[in-house]
Formats: sequence, C-alpha cells, structure tokens
Amino acid sequence: MLYKYITVMMMVCAGTATHAHKHDAGSACAERRVASGGAAAKTTVATIEENDYDVKHLKFNLALTNTSTYVSGDVTTTALVTSTTMPVYAFELDFAITIDSFKLNGALMPVTSAGAVRKVTLSSALAQNAVFTAQVFYHGAATAGNGQFFSAGLHPVTANGFKLMYSISDDLFADDWWPCKQSLQDKIDSVDMWVTVDDTLKVGSNGLLKNTVPLAGNKVRYEWKTKHPIEYYLISVAVAPYNEYSYYMHYTDGRNDSMLIQNYVYNTPGHLTPTAKAALDSTGLIVDHFSNIFGRYAFDDEKYGHCMSPLGGGMEHQTMTTMGTGAYNDVTLIAHELGHQWWGNNVSFASWRDVWLSEGITSYCEQLFVEKFRGAAAQKAYRTMVMNQAKAGSGSVYVDDTTQVWRIFDGTLTYKKGASVTHMLRYLAPQDSLFFKGLRRYRQQFYNGSAYTKDLKQAMETEYGTSLDTFFNQWIYGEGYPSYSARWAQQGSTLVIQIKQTTTKASSVPCFHMPVEIKLITNNGDKIIKLYNNTNTQTFVTTCTDMVSNIQIDPDDHILNAGGLVQKDDAILNVAGVVLDEFVVQPNPASDNWLVKGIPAGAQCMLVDMGGKTLWQHTAEGDVVVPAKDLTPGSYTLSVSKKGARAVHTRLIKY
Repeated sequence: MLYKYITVMMMVCAGTATHAHKHDAGSACAERRVASGGAAAKTTVATIEENDYDVKHLKFNLALTNTSTYVSGDVTTTALVTSTTMPVYAFELDFAITIDSFKLNGALMPVTSAGAVRKVTLSSALAQNAVFTAQVFYHGAATAGNGQFFSAGLHPVTANGFKLMYSISDDLFADDWWPCKQSLQDKIDSVDMWVTVDDTLKVGSNGLLKNTVPLAGNKVRYEWKTKHPIEYYLISVAVAPYNEYSYYMHYTDGRNDSMLIQNYVYNTPGHLTPTAKAALDSTGLIVDHFSNIFGRYAFDDEKYGHCMSPLGGGMEHQTMTTMGTGAYNDVTLIAHELGHQWWGNNVSFASWRDVWLSEGITSYCEQLFVEKFRGAAAQKAYRTMVMNQAKAGSGSVYVDDTTQVWRIFDGTLTYKKGASVTHMLRYLAPQDSLFFKGLRRYRQQFYNGSAYTKDLKQAMETEYGTSLDTFFNQWIYGEGYPSYSARWAQQGSTLVIQIKQTTTKASSVPCFHMPVEIKLITNNGDKIIKLYNNTNTQTFVTTCTDMVSNIQIDPDDHILNAGGLVQKDDAILNVAGVVLDEFVVQPNPASDNWLVKGIPAGAQCMLVDMGGKTLWQHTAEGDVVVPAKDLTPGSYTLSVSKKGARAVHTRLIKY
C-alpha cells in the first residue's frame, strides 16, 4: 500500500471514532489487538476463540452495487480445528449488518453478538483436526468509506461522473463487508469470489475470472478464483462500469511463457490517456524485472492487474491492485504496489510491528525500478529524495505503538526510513549479488507464509556470512541517524582522515556502526575509499599517492545521515600517542597477507570487515603478518591500539 498523501491522520480516542474499531462494542476506543511480535508472540484476534481454527477456503456468494455499501448473500468458511477442542465458533462482522441465518456443517444454529464479534456455541464441541464449514447468510450496510484509506471497508464514490464501489480492508476493515477472521497469522489457502451485479457493471477481484454467468433481471455473476494463500485484508472487490484494457506480458528468464496483465479502467472519456496507457503497458516489464531479481512472480498462473479508483495511492490487493488514477502519471507507484506481490503478499509480515517488511522493502522497489529503467544517476537522485524525507521522522522502523494506525503506516518511518534501511542493507553486502540472494533465500523460506524481522535478518546473515545484530539493532529497532564531520591532512603519500559522528537520538543509538565511503578529490581524478566507522571519533590512516585537494563523506548517499563540516587540518598528522610513520603495511593491496612493520610491542591489532565483524586479533611483539588469503576481495580495517594512545585505523585492500 502506498498513500501518496501521508498527511492522513487517524484521530484514535481523540474526537473521531473512525478507527475506534468494532471489536469492543462498549469501548469508545477499541484498541488494536496486536501482540509484541517477538519470536514466540502471536498476533491476537478480536476474540480468543478465533485462535481455535485455521481457515482453509472461502466461498463468497454476494450481491453488490457500485453506488452503496449494501451487501447481501452468504460466505462459507471451510476451516480446520487447531485447538484440542472447539466448543465455540467465533468470527467478525460489523454490527450494522444483519445475520439472517448461520449453518455449521449444514445445521442451523443461533448466533450471539457483541459488537462486531459474533459467536456460535456448538451443541457438541469439534475435536482437533476436524474440518468444518460455517455458512453465514447476511445483509446490510456498514459505514461507507470516504474513498481513501483507514475510513471503512467499502467505498462507494463518484469520480468525475464515474460511479464505483471498491473495498479497502487494510488494516481491520474486512468485517465491514464479510464475516471474517482478521488475523495476520492465518492465511486463507484459497478463495472463490462470486459477485452478482447489474449486467452494465464489471467486478474485479483476486485470481482468475473463471466465468461470467448471465442471470435473470439483467444481472450477471462474476466468478473469480484464487488458489494461492492470501491474507484477509488482501481479499478485494471493485464494482463499476469499467472498460477492460488487458494484454499478455512475456518473461525473459528462458521459459518462453507469458502472463495476463488485466486492467479495469474508467469507461468515461479522458482516462486511458497515452500516459496512462504507457504506464499500464510498463507493468509487464516490471513484473519481468522483479521476477529476475526476486524470483518468479508467485501468482503467474493467475494474473496481475489494476482496478482504477480515486485512491490517493494504491492498495496491493493480491493479483489486482486497486490503484488511484494518479499512478498512471507516476510509474513508481505501479512498481511499489507490484513489489508487494513479493513482499507483503507472497511473503507476509507476521505482526503489525514488522510492517516495514512489506512497506519498507516495496518502497525500495521503487528505486529498483528507477535503477533498471532510468539509470544509476536517476536512482541516486531518488534515493537522496527518499532519505531526506526519512530524516523528518522520529522513531524506529519497528512499530512501537500498534494501537495507532497512523503509527503503523507512518510515511517517514515505515515507508521512507524502511526504504533507506533496505538500501543500506544492500550497501552493506560483501557483494551486491548477495543482497538479492538474501532476499531470495528469505522468500524461499517463507513462501506463501509470514515472517518476522528476525527471519529476514537470519536469511541475510546466511548470505553475507556475518552477524547483522548491530545493523538491525541500530537501524530497525533503534531511533535516529548519524551526522558525519571530518578533518583530514596529507603528508606525502600518507593520508589521515578523522571522522566525528554525532547522532540525532544518542539515548537510543550513540554511534552507528557503518562502513562510510569517502570521496578523495585529487589532481588525478576522484577516488572512492571505504572506512569502517564504529566510534564517535575515529582516526584512519591510508595511502594516496595523488595530491588530495578535498574529501566528501558518503558522496552517493548510501547512508541515511546528515552531513557535517569537512575541513583540512594538518594538526591531525600527529595523533596523540601514535607516530604515524611508526608502522607501515606492505603490500597493500595484498592477496595472501599483509606485513605490518614497526608496530610498538604490546599494541593490539584487530582486523574488521565492512560489516563490523572481527576477523582476526593479535598482540604485537614485532612485525605482524595479517592473513588475507581466505578473505573475499574488498576493503578491511586494521585497528592498532595501545594503552595511553589513541587507536589508529588503517585501510587494507584484498584483491
């Protein structure tokens, strides 16, 4: 989901009941029911009895229109009992909707209601592993949405004379229009969506359109089916007198196959403009690109497409995004919502605290689209813009308050900082290809399932071959970002750079541990070196045979940071307690090992990679041989320290 106007503010418990959700009928502010999302935690539900079963299949048989939220029909849930016994069947359906009857395994049973929570006490408890069907017949109209996010489940709106109705169930609004279990932990294995409408209308939904059945009274039934696991909030309908604009895209991975790109657009003049058509035509190219870097699109036996709407953004309904008309002037929004089909839909987040696994990664998908189709310079400019926006946020990427919908979907933290962190995770990779291998590993492990932040971390650690504890603790769970300033001086071929780091939230993260790129502006062209910074004041000694006229910190904006003062200062040529020519490294670069001569006896030597992992330690008693043979090519930092002296950090290169 991407809402372009992030000033949407939900006043929870403070004047408007818009998001005082219906789970607690007697409460003016029904709290979001989400647990901590730790390793053993589960996302809770509206009532504890919902944890007693696992939804396997849904069969919708509804009548809808494009002008109201009125819904009538029935929904059949097929589920498996997961508890030892299940004496009560519970589900959620808005209290404004009337239940006409309820059947469990074909037998009529009474339903009791407490707000949106509906319960059926069974005459005989069902045993563990029993499969049952629960059929709810109902009619009525819940509160209508205002055409945007976080207001209601169904949105009947008029857009320039075009009347349509579409669903937005994210985050807890599915019960506005169907009897559901709103749990991130329980993906529905498959769905049949049958919707009857006037024969002048079309219905867009998930999966494949299997049939359109003409009915009496100038009606038609659209029969959609998806065979892939789906989260409750991704089930969707859109009803309108749409025109269809569809085509087949072709994959370039050697399989020589194709997939339907199916779009429902307004049938009023001026909407399928050349710009909009070009944007829709680009969708297939982006599907192919994301398939090449993330792995094949998971729903390629069904389709991908869009239902046009007046949304100020898009909602990533599985296989058929509900998309605002503005998207067709901003293809990055198409890329964002398409990215969700991998991150958020195929692999879902297991708790609302971990929503950045969906929104942060897909916000970075915008940059991956720009990188591929507009080039590295355009991506750099886009990245800089996103990081500047992220710096306006205050808080952690990991959601600390799941009772507030605006905090869950905070534009600066969940989206912009989430995207920035995703890029920094790529920047941290020993090789760029390992970033994408890590994402593919993560996807393979949790394909069709859901995951926590720790699960992504473990997958990336496996591919990177190093711990990412510090990175995730600081950038995901911690708050703020660093500001870098530097002093530098050159004496012959010896270049000394002293980095000073402050942070915007020192109480959370006093010092961010990151490899920092430094651009050396020299009389022989610009050069980039990388230094691993892990203290607030850190002095590095490196070699540069060219004459340096200035330096720049993080010139390509790989790190979310605020720039500080950079100045030349010859005073740092004499670092307190350490004579710079006291030791030399030969050769550098090296292939097998580095020989370090002249290190004072008793000095502590430590080799660190760009991820901050300590690879080797030694106490000097003379010349020191630092092993390099088994290291991957790249930059490393040799730290030399002695009691009473400031540590010196030397850049070593393995080729």
